[in-house]
Parts: sequence; C-alpha cells; structure tokens
Amino acid sequence: MARNTSTSDVHPWVRLWARSFDVLLGAVPVGAAWWFWLTPEQITLLGVMLFGMAALFVDLLIEPVLISRLATTPGKWVFGIRVVNPDGSLLSFQQALRRSDMVWAKGLGAGSPIIGQLLMAAQHYELSANGRTFWDEEGGFGVRHNRIRGSRVIGAIALAVIIVLAAGAVLTGG
Repeated sequence: MARNTSTSDVHPWVRLWARSFDVLLGAVPVGAAWWFWLTPEQITLLGVMLFGMAALFVDLLIEPVLISRLATTPGKWVFGIRVVNPDGSLLSFQQALRRSDMVWAKGLGAGSPIIGQLLMAAQHYELSANGRTFWDEEGGFGVRHNRIRGSRVIGAIALAVIIVLAAGAVLTGG
C-alpha cells in the first residue's frame, strides 16, 4: 500500500527554516553588490539592517515567479513544502505575488527588526493555533508538506555554511 507523503499538518519551524534559506540565497546578490561598493569599514548597524531588508526584498521579487511556476522555492523544496491552490493547482503569478507581498509586509514587517520579530511571533501562534497563517487564509492558499529528505537538508546546511563563511572572509578581509 502506498503511503501518502503529502500532508497539511502544521510545521511552523520548518516553514521558518525554508524562508530563512531562501532569504540567505537572496542575500548573495545583495552582498555581492555591497562588496563591490562598500569597504568593511563603511558597514554600520543601520547598513546591516538595510542589507537584511534588501535581501527580503530580493526574495519578494523571486518567490512569486518560482511559486507560480513550480509551487516551491529552493528553501521550500529542501524542506518538502509546496504552495498551491486548494485543488492542488499552481497559483497564478498574481496570486503568488500577493501572497509574497503579504508575507513580506504582514509576516516579516518588511524586515524591520522589532516589528518583524513581533509579527513572526504572532504568525507562529496563529499557525500553531489555527493551522493557517493570515496570508494563506486570506488568499485561500494551501501549504502542503512532504517528507523531508535528509540529503536535501544536509546539502542546504553545507551551502549555508559556505555562504556564511565566504561572507565572513570577505568582510574580515581574509
């Protein structure tokens, strides 16, 4: 008997890890641009906050294209997550853009450090208590979780470590 590996169970931490991986990937082109224009001495706390906001914005631009074409992003793929309509069909680009915009503004506070943390905590509570986030409820989107494959997670962790180490080496000049 075949086992159904798709579920709509609630997995707030898995969703956070997937989003974090996607944002890390979005930070690569932003970081490359910064590296080209700024020296390490020019980077300030405000600059780091703006960097995070820019990385989230890059993710906002890329995510709707991937969700509308593949129902997933690199981070969601690693963690076995698909975003679809209730009937299992792909979201249109407009639906995916609206969802990404709501996540960015109402789930992440557009990257604002304190507001973003409060909104993420509120959505964690909402997802855990009601099984849905605001943006998925509002848009009628379905989030499906498949079995997480260890090899994908190990590969993602390795890539994340390489990115972080490379960024550290660039910023410290060594």
